[in-house]
Amino acid sequence: MKKLLFCIMVVMLVLGTAACGGKAVSSEASGAQANADNGKVIELTFWAHQQPAWNDSYQAIADSFTAENPNIKINYEFFPYDQFESKLQTSLIAKSGGADIYELWGGWGVDFASTGALAAMPDELAKRIRDDSYPATYGSLEYDGKLYGVPMEFNIECGGMLVNLKLLEENGLKIPETWKELIDSAKKATVFEGDQIKIKGFDFVNWDSVSFLLTSMILSNGGQYLNVDGTFNFTSDQAKDAFGELAKLVLEDKVTDLYGLTGGGDMESYQLLFSDMALFVPRGPWTIAEGIDTFKLTYGTDFTYAALPWYGSKPAFAAETGWSLVVNGNSENREAAFKFLEYFFKDEVVLNHNINCAMIPPKKTVAQSQEYIEKMPEVKILVDILDKSQYIGHFNTDVFKETINNVFVDYCSGIYSSIDEALADLEEKLNSSLR
Repeated sequence: MKKLLFCIMVVMLVLGTAACGGKAVSSEASGAQANADNGKVIELTFWAHQQPAWNDSYQAIADSFTAENPNIKINYEFFPYDQFESKLQTSLIAKSGGADIYELWGGWGVDFASTGALAAMPDELAKRIRDDSYPATYGSLEYDGKLYGVPMEFNIECGGMLVNLKLLEENGLKIPETWKELIDSAKKATVFEGDQIKIKGFDFVNWDSVSFLLTSMILSNGGQYLNVDGTFNFTSDQAKDAFGELAKLVLEDKVTDLYGLTGGGDMESYQLLFSDMALFVPRGPWTIAEGIDTFKLTYGTDFTYAALPWYGSKPAFAAETGWSLVVNGNSENREAAFKFLEYFFKDEVVLNHNINCAMIPPKKTVAQSQEYIEKMPEVKILVDILDKSQYIGHFNTDVFKETINNVFVDYCSGIYSSIDEALADLEEKLNSSLR
C-alpha cells in the first residue's frame, strides 16, 4: 500500500498537478474567520490514530484550548493505526474532503508537503519552530523554504535500550557500558531450545532497529551514509564494517534471529523482552509505557531503560521526523486550525503532552528543562545525546527502512555472495527510489 501510494504521488508530481508552496487564504477561509469574529462557533475536524494515552492528552488539550477560545471547537475522530494511515494518505492524495487538522507521521511529510495538500505554517510560527526545535523533528516537514507542520516529539530509536532485569540478574550480568560488553553479555544470556532461540540476548531485528543501528554505527565510526548531493553511500568501509557486525550477530554470535522481519514471530522484540524472552532490545522510550500499562510490569524492578553503547568512537545517530500536526491545505478553517497548532506548540502544552505520551519534546528548551527531566528521569540518557543527532534525510523513510531490512534478511539468508554485493545492491536500490 505504501509503495502504491508513493507511486501515485510521483505520477501526480510528474504530470504537474501538484501545487508548490502554501496556499493563500481563500474567500471561504476569510468567511470562516469572519464567522469567528462574529461569535459563531467554528468546528475543526481532527483525525488521529487510536492510542489511549494520546487520545486522552489530545482531548485535554482541546478542552483547555476551547476554554480560552470558545468560538473554536475541536472534533476528534480516532482510527485504528492501519486504517488511519490509508485513510489519511488517500485523503491527502485526493486533496478533497478529509479533516481540517491531521496527526501526520513526519516521514509522510516528504510525500505531501510539495503537493499543495498541506497548508504552509504562518511565518511567525515557522520561525518559532525552527528557532527552538531540533532539526530532525521538522526536517521532513520542510519544502522549498516553507514549513508544513508542527512537530510534536523528538522521535528517537537509537541511543537507548530496554533491559530485562530478571534475566540480567539470573545471568550474573551488569548493564553493559561498551559494545563488547553488550555482545558478550548477549551471548551469555542467549538460550536455545533445539535449533530455535528461546531467549534472545540482543534482539535488534525489527522494523526500525536494523536501519537505525546501521546508520548510527556508520556515523559513530566517522563515516556517512549520505553524499553531499543527497544520494546514498552504503559502500564505504564504515558501512561494510557496520553491516558485517550486524550480520555476525545473527549468523555467528546468534544472539537473535530474523523472525522479527520475516514474520515468524507473534510478538515484537520489546514485547518479547517484557515476556522474559529477550535481555536487551534497542527501542525508543515509548515502549516503556507498554511495559507498565500492558504487561503490568514494574519499572526499575522488572525492567529498565539504559544507554545503548556506541559501536564507534563517538556518539552519533540519525533521527527521522516523528509525529506532527498539519493543516489540510484545502480546509476552509485554516486560520482557526493554525491558532490551535500555535496553542499546541506552547511550552506547557508540549511538556504535558510528551509526559502523558512518554515521548521526548521537540523543543530544546522543554526537553532540557528541569521539570521534564524530573518527571521523565528514565529518558535523561537520551536528552543528553539529542544534539548528537542528524536529520535522517529528505526521503521516504518507510522505503528506506524496508529496503535495508530486505537486503539484510537476504544477506543473512544466503541470497548474496558477499557483503560487497549486498551493499552495492542496497545502494543502487535506495538511489533508484530517489528518482
